Amino acid sequence: MRQIAIQRQGSFLYAKAWRNPVFLLAFVCAVAGAGAAYFVLSRFDSPLIAIIIGSLTLLVVSSILTAYRAALWVFGREARQVVEINSEGIREKRDGRERSFIPWAGVREIEVASTFPAGASIRIKSDFSEIAFSNVDLVVTPRMTLRQMHASLGETEPMRELLARLQERAPQAEVSRKGLARRLKKNGLDEAL
Repeated sequence: MRQIAIQRQGSFLYAKAWRNPVFLLAFVCAVAGAGAAYFVLSRFDSPLIAIIIGSLTLLVVSSILTAYRAALWVFGREARQVVEINSEGIREKRDGRERSFIPWAGVREIEVASTFPAGASIRIKSDFSEIAFSNVDLVVTPRMTLRQMHASLGETEPMRELLARLQERAPQAEVSRKGLARRLKKNGLDEAL
């Protein structure tokens, strides 16, 4: 089996692609708040209410930007992880250092989970550790626009191919399905995943 390396950077790239819409939203909120404060000040001659509206606007804008930076920080930490799948087993590394390793003989369960907002993910479990990656990591690449990312999120072929390879290398492992993946299997629509 040739080695497959999955860089867990899909979520970071996706969040980073939202930069312009987030800054536009923050700008629109700032302009709307400043306009409301000016309107209150000129119409009702009430500086206290204008200051309160300005403060609330500042709070909303700073909350939007702080939440966005926090998401980038969290996904940036995750982007430093790589999952390697080779003939020995599955290895997870962070910054080049091995965090966990599951040999093929030690794989006890392959869990396929799918939710509407988060998409599909595979979690490989052994008795002592587990390694996970998502469909976003497989289909989102650095040179995509936000529109291309949205279009690629529905692609399930890379995940299905990888699941088939994992089942081939670890035939003893039980395959379980969670969330939407379970409902698709129950309804006979599991060719999606």
